[in-house]
Amino acid sequence: MRGWRRPLARRGSGTAARQSSRPECSSTFITSLVGAGTYALLALTTTGDIAPDRLLGLTGGLGGLTGGYLGARLQPHLPETALRLLLGALAIVVGTFYAVQGLR
Repeated sequence: MRGWRRPLARRGSGTAARQSSRPECSSTFITSLVGAGTYALLALTTTGDIAPDRLLGLTGGLGGLTGGYLGARLQPHLPETALRLLLGALAIVVGTFYAVQGLR
């Protein structure tokens, strides 16, 4: 994989995706906890509604969980190029959907 496409933990170190996936997932989880803690602190110290959109967060999290699971299950069976094309096509479809909704 080219340098700019690799996740931050693997850039320049030459480590395999299997070795770096746990630390990357852990850092994402810790970042999420910090974000949730920040919202909690702001809710205590700020007047007005600052609550995040919980439905959006839940659906985004479920989508990420589903995509991660499907990607891990498909990875041994499909070549990397096919997975990249599938992910790119999915991104284009979702982006087009959002663009059409935004223009309405």
